[in-house]
Amino acid sequence: MLTVSTGDEIKQLTLSDGTKVWLNKHTCFRYPQLFAKESREVYLEGEGYFEVAKNPAQPFVVHSDAMRVKVLGTIFNLKTDKQNKSAVATLLQGEIEVKGNHDEGGIVLTPKQQAELDGIHHRLVVHQITTGIENWHNSSFVFQNADIFTISRTLEKCYGINMVLSSDLNTKSTYSGVLIKSDRIENVLKAINHVIPVKYRIEGHTVYLSSQYAN
Repeated sequence: MLTVSTGDEIKQLTLSDGTKVWLNKHTCFRYPQLFAKESREVYLEGEGYFEVAKNPAQPFVVHSDAMRVKVLGTIFNLKTDKQNKSAVATLLQGEIEVKGNHDEGGIVLTPKQQAELDGIHHRLVVHQITTGIENWHNSSFVFQNADIFTISRTLEKCYGINMVLSSDLNTKSTYSGVLIKSDRIENVLKAINHVIPVKYRIEGHTVYLSSQYAN
């Protein structure tokens, strides 16, 4: 088995079958140099984005401490948390089967569905997704019918910040489009300000958002 640990950077790998894998920061990934004939099995601790090469005769299986994801050929994101024994699988294309390591679930997801596993209480919940939080591996955020709460959560995860939303914000409106990433959160907030009528204030690792129309 080969082992890749990412530290403070994102890494991209191409496996022997042509599958492409992006590993998020602070992720550990184990995989064989060559896959066995019967299946393609890898091991993830952290977060990975997978574009799996199609091969119906050789299923691709991602193992983690909480969840197992089995696919034939698809695009999905898997985020695991070893300490809390949890995992989140998000499907973009194709089909995947998700199952907890204690037999929770065994559910087949369809595109734009997300399965969240609470490994401590052994609960698996499936819901629809509306935003491109899986796009951490590239240079943009892709939002589709996303409200200000969804956009804020996405930025919090990407930049490691806390966003505080004022009660005067319009929370019913939704927005769709592509937002280019930047090394500085201030540049992203300026871009948002061109589309959404908000004011922002940055204090340390906290961003305060309020309506432009507020007094």
